[in-house]
Amino acid sequence: MKSFVGFAENIRFSLQEAFIALVPFVVLISAIRLIDFALLYSGVAVPFLANETLNDIGRLLDVAMPVMLAISVSYQLSILFRIDRVTGAALALAVFFFDTYGAMSIDDVEAISLASVNAVIAPLLALMILRACTRLPLPRLHHGALSYNLENALNMALPALLSFILTVAVLSVLHDAADAIYAALAPAFLGLGSDLALALYLAGSQFIWFLGLHGTNLAYLAVPPDFGAFEVASGLSRDMFMTSFVNLGGSGATLGLALAILLFSRNPHMRSIALVALPFTAFNISEILVFGLPIVLNLRLLAPFVAVPVVCQAVALLAVSHIGLAVYPAEVPWVTPMFLNVYLQTGEVWAVLLQAALLGVSTLLYAPFVVRYGRLRENTLGPSLLNDGADFDDHMRRQHGRTVFDHHTELLRNSEAARDAVEFLRENRLAMHYQPEIDARTGACVGFEALLRVWVEGRGFLGPYFLETLENAGFAHLIDRWVCRQVLLDLVRVQEAGPDLIVSINLHPDTIADRGTVDWLVQAFADMPVSFEIIERGLRSDPAIADNLRRLSGAGLSIAIDDFGAGHSNFNLLADLPVSIVKFDRSLLLSAAEQRGRIVYRKLTGLCHELGYRVIAEGVETRAQADLVASCGVDLIQGWLHAPAMPLDEAIAFAERLNGADLVKSTPACWPMQPRN
Repeated sequence: MKSFVGFAENIRFSLQEAFIALVPFVVLISAIRLIDFALLYSGVAVPFLANETLNDIGRLLDVAMPVMLAISVSYQLSILFRIDRVTGAALALAVFFFDTYGAMSIDDVEAISLASVNAVIAPLLALMILRACTRLPLPRLHHGALSYNLENALNMALPALLSFILTVAVLSVLHDAADAIYAALAPAFLGLGSDLALALYLAGSQFIWFLGLHGTNLAYLAVPPDFGAFEVASGLSRDMFMTSFVNLGGSGATLGLALAILLFSRNPHMRSIALVALPFTAFNISEILVFGLPIVLNLRLLAPFVAVPVVCQAVALLAVSHIGLAVYPAEVPWVTPMFLNVYLQTGEVWAVLLQAALLGVSTLLYAPFVVRYGRLRENTLGPSLLNDGADFDDHMRRQHGRTVFDHHTELLRNSEAARDAVEFLRENRLAMHYQPEIDARTGACVGFEALLRVWVEGRGFLGPYFLETLENAGFAHLIDRWVCRQVLLDLVRVQEAGPDLIVSINLHPDTIADRGTVDWLVQAFADMPVSFEIIERGLRSDPAIADNLRRLSGAGLSIAIDDFGAGHSNFNLLADLPVSIVKFDRSLLLSAAEQRGRIVYRKLTGLCHELGYRVIAEGVETRAQADLVASCGVDLIQGWLHAPAMPLDEAIAFAERLNGADLVKSTPACWPMQPRN
């Protein structure tokens, strides 16, 4: 049950973010409508703008709005479900267009209403089904010659097709069920009477908004097509009546809510939201308060949010029925600001005063709820707040927003890293350097670790700072292949310098997990003096890694575990895998500066020897550290004390000079450069 509630909460936050992301688009549509109405009402002509241009653009944007919402929802849900954003959006839009406009024209009234619903329902259903389909044991393509993105795209094709078919089928069933429910309830609804039917419609649409969906459009699907055109008074339709006297500031009479917060609440968070929302509510755009305060799923504000429009309806109907009202035939846009809209609509000053009175009523009705809600938010340690869940809700929304922002940032970093790597390759600025590995007993150079370097103008060769983001972007296997090809070329010279010299190559876990790449490694490095290193935490990332390591070992290639001790070490993995070398992370050496750390270092070395592994001490920078690790019994030493990573020519010259000298154990050789202390 808890997992289901958490899953539902995550979906709610994603939907909220999707709606909030479209606020600028809503403002743009509103501004175009206002400008169009202002030009039409004033009679001002703009030389470069035809009379119907803004109206046509506004209608096109109205049609585009559900499409934009479907894209926004699919994007947010793709992040939540960890689905490729392009795949998720493409599937959601395919379902959305097929189900919405498959049997109706794009400007059909029913299609427009259905589009607002499908913009949320279609992506939600499609991506939930796609998430389930990706876990099915469907055939998958594995080929080392394909890029990661192409292979992933091809493997998503079958789940996406299956998801499309299933989602369309589910939506068809839902439509049939909705039609049956409507046919059963519509007669009873229409028999309630005009005023009661309108009150029920208002309450229903407000409750739908409370759930985070577009209540107005959804509620219109449950009423007859001419519901909004029914006359409340002479020339005053229900739509005009609700815009002028009920939805003051948008659904829920949110202008009164904003004023109630600013007048009666002391909570700084609520006041900030109200100040930001006030200009929008002035143009009847309520999304800022609905999703930002929030009103969505906030039980503390549910009662006034549903009741205030119903009260405004009752008061306004009473006033309109007792006072004559002349209404102009032209309907003003719903985004026309309060007071101006009703004056342009009726030409009556008393109608403006009625609006002002209704705004005062809505503000006073919201006031006690706003005050209580603000006090609950201030008492962050009180049990009532825990029951209310308000601050937790806001925290989760902010956290979700930060997650999305971090995700965007990571995507940009990955994209930049990929471009950098391509430029480095094109400009031949990537190179291999080799750091010697020294025998702890004899002081001889027994091999090198191959390390990637990049040439930066004015700074020389640097470590591959782009490597982590490039790996996160899914290009680890491409970089590893480039490194392996370079090492293959350099191995000829290494073997000429010393047939017993071994070169260690670092491989990313994704590379080891790919069977095609492992096949290539086995073929390319057969009978070569190389050792493949994989970081210890990578052993647990994919079950295929263990099998592929055994295949490499079976081909006579050595396997080394890198950075051992940097995380949660697992000796069970070492015992089960064909490992021949263990490289101790430098963090173990630093902790060995204390007596207890030295005991751990010595015991780990002895345990690895008992398991039949050779031990390499990484990060040795001082003679004291070299003496320490040698006393613990390590086999090889690697670090700046002896030599940094260097170009191949220098590395070979260093090995030849070191191995050709008459060395003694007490005086290990050092790189001519001054070592770090």
